[in-house]
Amino acid sequence: MDLSKFLKDRRLIAWISFLAVIAVFYTVIWRLSPDSNPIRQLFHSFSEFYLAVSLKLSLAIIKLSGFISLFPDHVSDTGNAFRIFFNPELRYKKLLLAVLLLIWITNAAPRKKLFFSCVVLAVHFLAVTFYNMVGLSCNPFSDPELVFSVPDTLAVFLLFTCAIIWFRLHPVSIYKSLSGFNIDLSGLKTKITPLIVIIYIYIILNQFLFEYFTFSGWVSFLFVPAQKILSLFGFNSVVDSTYLIGDNGIIYMAKFCLGIKTMYLFSAIVYLTGRKNIKRWIYIIAGVAIINVINILRFVLLFIHVQKYGDYNLNIDLHLLYNLVLYSIVFLLWIYWFEKYSDILPEKKKSI
Repeated sequence: MDLSKFLKDRRLIAWISFLAVIAVFYTVIWRLSPDSNPIRQLFHSFSEFYLAVSLKLSLAIIKLSGFISLFPDHVSDTGNAFRIFFNPELRYKKLLLAVLLLIWITNAAPRKKLFFSCVVLAVHFLAVTFYNMVGLSCNPFSDPELVFSVPDTLAVFLLFTCAIIWFRLHPVSIYKSLSGFNIDLSGLKTKITPLIVIIYIYIILNQFLFEYFTFSGWVSFLFVPAQKILSLFGFNSVVDSTYLIGDNGIIYMAKFCLGIKTMYLFSAIVYLTGRKNIKRWIYIIAGVAIINVINILRFVLLFIHVQKYGDYNLNIDLHLLYNLVLYSIVFLLWIYWFEKYSDILPEKKKSI
């Protein structure tokens, strides 16, 4: 994007100025009278009404199905009071607003915008209702991550699908609207389909697979080479699922520390910016392997530290240190890829 053209765009500058004035005005009102903020009160009232209707519909569907009799003490609508094991909330708000924003920045007929906005709101309402149904009817001793992985995945999947449908119906208008802000989309047009597929896979990975599975086999698989390396340094260790047990302490590794999302993001960017040849697949496999090697070395260093000092305590946060090292290496791998193999730079520049 050319910054000089960006700054000369009067339409964009006008929009930014307008939004800035609204933001300043809202901030002043909020600071002067935080308890009587009309915008916040209006949004809060609408949210409460929206959620209350969803809860009542959820409970009505559960009663019609007869499922509520399985947990007679779990849900009650006496006096309009719900006794539930989860905290009901108006979920997926940011994604809903993003889809609505996409609709209304598109150069399309107002009737089409209004109709599709209503469709999106209906999809969101049904998604929130399904989430509430699961929470209201589930055993209060259930694992929340497992229970809500299905409604969360379905909700994000459907709302993103609404955005894709709208985009497919108005591709030219959306490109034209974004080009009005001097956003160059020439390189993106050829990668829309793989980008959509990558986002769908990420939704399933992040919302369902990552919540539903423990990945204990992966952790155990990485602990085994760490155990072999430790034995070379004279440390005795035993692998027990997600634990690496030693004589003077143990280390535990959860799925959140495996770097799965980082590996997926690295692979996705390399795939989207690479040419259709074997090099990008080799680079993806090599990058994922490097990230896993970093994990193994982290296990080794943590285990040695625990055996010597009995805990994880250092002058710095070990988790933060690992993230900084990992992100730095991934960033360097991206730079090398962009300079040598990606299709972002012209072929002539990369041959210099």
